[in-house]
Amino acid sequence: MLPIGVFTDFYHLPEAAALGFDFLEIPLDALAALPEADFREFADYAEGAGLNLAAASRMLPPELPVTGPGVSATALHAYLQQALGRASRLGIRLVVMDAPASRAVPDGVDFPYAWRQLGNFLRICQGHAKARGITVALEPIRKQDCNLLNLVSEATLIAGLLQLENLAAAAHSGHMAMASEPLSDLRRAAPLLKHVHLENALTRRLPKPGDGEDYARFLRQLDLIGYEGGVCLTGGWEGDFRVAAAEALAHIRASAAEKP
Repeated sequence: MLPIGVFTDFYHLPEAAALGFDFLEIPLDALAALPEADFREFADYAEGAGLNLAAASRMLPPELPVTGPGVSATALHAYLQQALGRASRLGIRLVVMDAPASRAVPDGVDFPYAWRQLGNFLRICQGHAKARGITVALEPIRKQDCNLLNLVSEATLIAGLLQLENLAAAAHSGHMAMASEPLSDLRRAAPLLKHVHLENALTRRLPKPGDGEDYARFLRQLDLIGYEGGVCLTGGWEGDFRVAAAEALAHIRASAAEKP
């Protein structure tokens, strides 16, 4: 069965760790922002607790753009040096390039130029990621949140064209659903697909029984293409995080076991 993880902030990390997820995913921007003493304390806690921090998302803070006139290669290099260095020290081996605010194209900026800027950023990522044994998975974002790179097919095309050793593609069930992107695009992405997020498309909450999403169908498609990466549950929740996360884990494990 595919490894199932959950995205969580630092506050809910102890609760998530106790629920039996195969791995945990944490916010890279928050990790990079910790004072050094706090980071060392967190690293000691993670090691002592035996946390499997296999992945990170929220790759960039909103104030650090990769498109438009405000791009600073110096600032990006410095951030990635810090952020990916810390991720590596925690054992994180995959970082999702989501960052909708950072890559959104400002008004008046030429889109072909913005695409080239995104490519330049990914080349910068390659050097830092390779040095630390980290894969960067490019994730499409729904158009409501970002006007650049909205489809798995686009992420696959860019990763394929750039041919960067540490660049891969990611998929998000909620963003695919809102874009009406067919699941067949997962098959086309198969050689480069390294990470998947599952979330209720309309509520943007953690999966739960009866929420209107056919997670079993999505997971069957992953099985058909021989996907071997992680499946991370994301989104908000109602009430108690521990209850919502446990319910989501049980539901997705049951969905993964369903036969067509």
